[in-house]
Amino acid sequence: MAGGRWIDLVEVRGRSMVPALLPGDRLLVEGLTYRRRAPRSGEIVLAPDPRQPSRELVKRIGLVDASSGSAELVGDAPEASTDSRAFGPVDLVDLRWRVAVRCWPPGRIGLVR
Repeated sequence: MAGGRWIDLVEVRGRSMVPALLPGDRLLVEGLTYRRRAPRSGEIVLAPDPRQPSRELVKRIGLVDASSGSAELVGDAPEASTDSRAFGPVDLVDLRWRVAVRCWPPGRIGLVR
């Protein structure tokens, strides 16, 4: 969390998480949960793209391998997603942001599951 931030706002740009997330959805992400516990399967996270770390991906955690400290990231729409099937597992330490709430558009405000 650069500069000590623990909350941020991001916008979904692609279709890899349809139907859970749509392009244009704005998400509140928080960085406190993973300071207290490890990421869990099923959670949606904001993670650096292993191929281009300055780019961020919004993906669901598929499988967590605690013994290797890694997780597989998957898109809900596999045909539209570049995820761990393409770039392999990611280190758990790289998963710092958990998607908490969709805050835009008004008709879709709520918890993200």
